[in-house]
Amino acid sequence: MFTAAVGRSAATFVWETANGRFCSGSAATAGGFTSMSCFSDRRDVPLSVRPALVPLLSTYSFAEVHVFGADREIVRSVMCNGRSLAVRRLPSVLNGRRALYAFELSETTAGQVTVTVVRGRATATEHVELMGGDPRHKPSCR
Repeated sequence: MFTAAVGRSAATFVWETANGRFCSGSAATAGGFTSMSCFSDRRDVPLSVRPALVPLLSTYSFAEVHVFGADREIVRSVMCNGRSLAVRRLPSVLNGRRALYAFELSETTAGQVTVTVVRGRATATEHVELMGGDPRHKPSCR
Protein backbone atom coordinates (compact mmCIF):
# COMPACT_ATOMS: atom_id res chain seq x y z
CA MET A 1 0.00 0.00 0.00
CA PHE A 2 1.31 3.44 -0.96
CA THR A 3 0.31 6.82 0.47
CA ALA A 4 -0.89 9.03 -2.39
CA ALA A 5 -1.72 12.10 -0.27
CA VAL A 6 -2.14 13.15 3.36
CA GLY A 7 -4.16 16.11 4.61
CA ARG A 8 -5.03 17.34 8.08
CA SER A 9 -8.29 15.39 8.12
CA ALA A 10 -7.75 12.38 5.81
CA ALA A 11 -5.29 10.32 3.78
CA THR A 12 -5.58 8.59 0.40
CA PHE A 13 -3.85 5.29 -0.37
CA VAL A 14 -3.37 3.18 -3.50
CA TRP A 15 -2.19 -0.40 -3.95
CA GLU A 16 -2.07 -3.32 -6.33
CA THR A 17 -3.64 -6.62 -5.34
CA ALA A 18 -1.83 -9.95 -5.70
CA ASN A 19 -3.79 -10.55 -8.93
CA GLY A 20 -2.83 -7.15 -10.44
CA ARG A 21 -5.96 -5.05 -9.74
CA PHE A 22 -5.53 -1.34 -8.92
CA CYS A 23 -7.20 -0.27 -5.65
CA SER A 24 -7.58 2.95 -3.69
CA GLY A 25 -8.89 3.98 -0.33
CA SER A 26 -9.30 6.98 1.95
CA ALA A 27 -9.47 7.21 5.71
CA ALA A 28 -10.09 10.01 8.19
CA THR A 29 -7.00 10.63 10.30
CA ALA A 30 -9.10 10.76 13.49
CA GLY A 31 -11.33 7.82 12.52
CA GLY A 32 -14.91 8.19 11.42
CA PHE A 33 -14.80 7.14 7.79
CA THR A 34 -13.01 4.85 5.41
CA SER A 35 -13.67 4.04 1.79
CA MET A 36 -12.13 1.56 -0.63
CA SER A 37 -12.59 0.52 -4.23
CA CYS A 38 -10.76 -1.67 -6.74
CA PHE A 39 -10.95 -2.20 -10.47
CA SER A 40 -12.86 -5.43 -10.96
CA ASP A 41 -10.19 -6.98 -13.20
CA ARG A 42 -6.51 -6.30 -13.90
CA ARG A 43 -7.42 -6.02 -17.60
CA ASP A 44 -9.58 -2.94 -16.87
CA VAL A 45 -6.45 -0.76 -17.24
CA PRO A 46 -3.97 -2.82 -19.30
CA LEU A 47 -0.38 -1.76 -19.87
CA SER A 48 -0.17 0.35 -23.01
CA VAL A 49 1.94 -0.88 -25.93
CA ARG A 50 2.90 2.75 -26.67
CA PRO A 51 3.95 5.52 -24.25
CA ALA A 52 0.79 6.73 -22.51
CA LEU A 53 -0.59 8.38 -19.41
CA VAL A 54 -3.42 6.45 -17.76
CA PRO A 55 -5.84 8.22 -15.37
CA LEU A 56 -6.58 5.86 -12.47
CA LEU A 57 -8.12 7.84 -9.60
CA SER A 58 -9.79 11.14 -8.79
CA THR A 59 -11.17 11.48 -5.30
CA TYR A 60 -12.03 14.26 -2.91
CA SER A 61 -11.51 13.86 0.82
CA PHE A 62 -9.44 16.87 2.02
CA ALA A 63 -8.33 17.99 -1.46
CA GLU A 64 -8.90 16.67 -4.93
CA VAL A 65 -6.35 13.86 -5.31
CA HIS A 66 -5.46 12.49 -8.73
CA VAL A 67 -3.40 9.37 -9.42
CA PHE A 68 -2.30 8.37 -12.91
CA GLY A 69 0.03 5.82 -14.41
CA ALA A 70 2.81 6.39 -16.93
CA ASP A 71 3.45 3.52 -19.30
CA ARG A 72 6.84 3.55 -21.07
CA GLU A 73 7.64 7.18 -20.11
CA ILE A 74 8.72 9.29 -17.12
CA VAL A 75 6.78 12.30 -15.84
CA ARG A 76 8.80 15.49 -15.33
CA SER A 77 6.08 18.03 -14.50
CA VAL A 78 2.33 18.60 -14.20
CA MET A 79 0.75 22.01 -14.83
CA CYS A 80 -2.70 23.56 -14.49
CA ASN A 81 -3.21 26.83 -16.39
CA GLY A 82 0.56 27.39 -16.55
CA ARG A 83 0.98 26.83 -12.80
CA SER A 84 3.28 24.01 -11.77
CA LEU A 85 1.71 21.42 -9.46
CA ALA A 86 3.58 19.32 -6.93
CA VAL A 87 3.63 15.79 -8.34
CA ARG A 88 4.83 12.77 -6.36
CA ARG A 89 6.18 9.57 -7.81
CA LEU A 90 4.71 6.54 -6.09
CA PRO A 91 6.06 2.99 -6.29
CA SER A 92 5.42 1.22 -9.60
CA VAL A 93 2.81 -1.45 -10.29
CA LEU A 94 2.38 -4.16 -12.94
CA ASN A 95 5.73 -5.72 -12.06
CA GLY A 96 7.45 -2.34 -12.29
CA ARG A 97 6.15 -1.58 -15.78
CA ARG A 98 3.74 1.25 -14.80
CA ALA A 99 5.01 4.18 -12.76
CA LEU A 100 2.39 5.85 -10.57
CA TYR A 101 2.18 9.59 -9.94
CA ALA A 102 -0.08 11.63 -7.66
CA PHE A 103 -0.95 15.32 -7.42
CA GLU A 104 -3.50 17.38 -5.52
CA LEU A 105 -5.71 20.33 -6.35
CA SER A 106 -7.16 22.42 -3.52
CA GLU A 107 -10.69 22.24 -4.91
CA THR A 108 -12.77 20.17 -7.30
CA THR A 109 -11.46 21.03 -10.77
CA ALA A 110 -12.50 20.10 -14.30
CA GLY A 111 -10.57 20.12 -17.58
CA GLN A 112 -7.11 18.68 -18.11
CA VAL A 113 -3.59 19.10 -16.82
CA THR A 114 -0.54 19.45 -19.03
CA VAL A 115 2.11 16.83 -18.37
CA THR A 116 5.72 16.96 -19.58
CA VAL A 117 7.16 13.48 -20.06
CA VAL A 118 10.44 11.94 -21.14
CA ARG A 119 10.48 9.01 -23.59
CA GLY A 120 14.01 7.75 -24.00
CA ARG A 121 15.94 10.95 -24.82
CA ALA A 122 12.98 12.96 -26.14
CA THR A 123 10.66 15.26 -24.18
CA ALA A 124 6.96 15.39 -25.04
CA THR A 125 3.84 17.14 -23.78
CA GLU A 126 0.65 15.23 -23.03
CA HIS A 127 -2.64 16.00 -21.34
CA VAL A 128 -4.50 14.08 -18.67
CA GLU A 129 -8.22 14.64 -18.44
CA LEU A 130 -9.32 15.35 -14.89
CA MET A 131 -12.13 13.10 -13.78
CA GLY A 132 -13.80 16.06 -12.04
CA GLY A 133 -16.90 16.17 -14.20
CA ASP A 134 -18.82 19.12 -15.63
CA PRO A 135 -16.63 22.26 -15.86
CA ARG A 136 -19.54 24.75 -15.91
CA HIS A 137 -19.65 25.08 -12.12
CA LYS A 138 -16.01 24.46 -11.18
CA PRO A 139 -12.56 25.91 -11.67
CA SER A 140 -10.94 24.45 -14.75
CA CYS A 141 -7.45 23.50 -15.94
CA ARG A 142 -6.59 23.98 -19.61
